[in-house]
Amino acid sequence: MKSYHILNCDNQQKIADSLYGYYTGITSNRELKEFWNHLTRDEIQDYFSIPNNPTKAWFEELGLKVRDMSFTIYNENISTDIHRDEPPVIAKINFPVLNTSDTYNVWFDDYATEIDRAECDRPIVLRSDILHTVEIGETACYPRLQFSFCFYNEPLHLLK
Repeated sequence: MKSYHILNCDNQQKIADSLYGYYTGITSNRELKEFWNHLTRDEIQDYFSIPNNPTKAWFEELGLKVRDMSFTIYNENISTDIHRDEPPVIAKINFPVLNTSDTYNVWFDDYATEIDRAECDRPIVLRSDILHTVEIGETACYPRLQFSFCFYNEPLHLLK
């Protein structure tokens, strides 16, 4: 099984703008201290009930129904290390929103040897059940914002 698969998305900027707008609304009154930030069921339902939601339309085109939604923030004070995401999810979709150029998803074998990497500037299906992290290049800007989605039917077929 591959580490990742890049997805085509004709509305990438429109979706990124929609996600960023929602992000600014839900984070305006809270201080972010963690890399990984889960959304509540109510927040997820609220986002997907927005009329003409481009994210919802794109996932419908892909035949996917969102189960969970979260965002990751990387800045001068918040980062992440090599990790494995919580089971049982294997295939997630990461969607770039802000300052993702020259930032990378990097995967490792069980001995922490790099086995794959992908720049975070396009939406991808990724394996989250193997060791991975985010690395920041010299020209990257902060804050880096990316949304992550899990589904009722994981898109495992895209990783074969």
